[in-house]
Amino acid sequence: MTASGSRKGAAICAVLAALSLSACAGMGSGGPGALPDVPIRDTVSGDYLNALHAYRTSDLSAAAQNFAAVLEADPGNPGLMQRAFLAQVVDGKTAEALDLAEKLVKLQDSNAFGRLALALTALKQNDYDAARAHLDALAESRLTQILRPLLLAWVEAGTGNWAASEAHLDGIRKQGGFGLLAELHAGYIAALKGDFTALDTAFKAALKGMDRPPARLRIGAALHYAKLGHGDRAREILADGDLSDQNTEALTAALAAAEAGQQAKGLVSSASDGVAEALFDIASALQRDRGSEIALIYARFALYMRPDFPLARLLVGEILDDRGRHGDALKIYAGIGQDSIYHMMARLRTASAYDAEGDRDSALAVLQDLAKTYPDNGTVLVRLADTLRASEDWDAAITVYDKAFDKLGEAAAQDWTLYYTRGIALERAKKWERAEADFLTALKLAPEQPYVMNYLGYSWVEQGRNLKEAQDLIERAVQQRPDDGYIVDSLGWVLYRTGQHKEAVPHLERAVQLRPGDAVINDHLGDAYWRVGRHREAAYQWRRSLEMDPDPELATQLDRKLREGMIPGKDEHLSGNG
Repeated sequence: MTASGSRKGAAICAVLAALSLSACAGMGSGGPGALPDVPIRDTVSGDYLNALHAYRTSDLSAAAQNFAAVLEADPGNPGLMQRAFLAQVVDGKTAEALDLAEKLVKLQDSNAFGRLALALTALKQNDYDAARAHLDALAESRLTQILRPLLLAWVEAGTGNWAASEAHLDGIRKQGGFGLLAELHAGYIAALKGDFTALDTAFKAALKGMDRPPARLRIGAALHYAKLGHGDRAREILADGDLSDQNTEALTAALAAAEAGQQAKGLVSSASDGVAEALFDIASALQRDRGSEIALIYARFALYMRPDFPLARLLVGEILDDRGRHGDALKIYAGIGQDSIYHMMARLRTASAYDAEGDRDSALAVLQDLAKTYPDNGTVLVRLADTLRASEDWDAAITVYDKAFDKLGEAAAQDWTLYYTRGIALERAKKWERAEADFLTALKLAPEQPYVMNYLGYSWVEQGRNLKEAQDLIERAVQQRPDDGYIVDSLGWVLYRTGQHKEAVPHLERAVQLRPGDAVINDHLGDAYWRVGRHREAAYQWRRSLEMDPDPELATQLDRKLREGMIPGKDEHLSGNG
């Protein structure tokens, strides 16, 4: 239930963050940056624009089909050919795109993506000489300075030339800032070789390189330790951190298999597996630009090299979700089976994708099934409770939150969110005494958290209690979130409720500017206008609020105020903005 991570960032993403996307765009002709300009012939411009629109709106299958059709009318256009090629890759059809890769390389000898695709295909076929030749032909760029030696290290590992493999990794180490990446892959290569001493040296260096090694690194290292007969060391690594997001039962089985010398899911057992890991590392780093096309290309390449690679599947799904392609993401997540240690994570992502599509019932069904399978997993319980809360099933959400709290143990600073979210459910269920206690605990754990200060302060204002303390909390929240319409509204509302009607007006006007479609905020401004004598403007705001389909209680109040105006002592209102 606690977040894992490192001060230096998440594993390899941290060390690769030095690579800017703009720098990556210089990866030779047709590099992995923005798509190249393509001369458009009048006869095909309409089809081309349709293809480009589909690409930019992430309708990947349509883009691939449309670019292929346009290419038939202009077969010698390298820019168009690259677009058609990349459209197929991002749609998960790398194998089908290889013919285009060969044509690209014939037209542009150093075409980066074409060469890379051909190198990967050669590696899959164990044709290491061809793979080496394609990688050597890649144009120089900041990215290829890391990518080429990393892949070449695996080429040499595939041939058993361990010294040459280590030399390539040492070249990465000398570039500065990439030592963790080199050590991680040195460990994988040592495991492939069966050299425990080298494996231990490399993984220790990688694990010590960050404050809290992420689950992925610890799991990968543990499986390889176990495979070489060092199960105690494997379990020691796994015990050093939180694995609550992982399928621990499957991980235990994987460890047992590795210790028995059997193939365990997650092990790097070939040069192709190692290359897939390398491509995944690159894609993870590039994904810092959320939904990045370039990250998706490298993630797809990783899956091409290793179709059963769960982390690459999760990354592809994440990028597709970021691009709004939730249906495609669902298909990707479905490829991670129950025997994977990442199955639970895939199911959690599946629930999120359903929710993003507006299918809350399917999301709840997935989470409820997970809660039955993993009744003691806090992460699952919290996600289920959060989704029930979003569905406004307050009592059910509270029940599940309570189960999650039973698994919490001693509260830590990062657990403020759990108290805050349960507090919201309790407040909405009109269980204020418990809600207030949760908000106060959340505030104790995170004294300057603006959302906690706002919710607690606003709730006090609505109850007419602790108004001075409420105003102080809300003013502090506004200082941190001056452009949050809900928080600005809270400040205006506390001023209104303490009789400072004139002072309230500019804050409520600002809140309406920030959140013009919120019925409660518009209602608040209408009330303030009425109190300062601006009755026509008040009626306008109330009418706007009524047009926003407010809840029945507020709608009734608005209808009466529009007919009668505000009645002293009666219209101090019951609406809330959370």
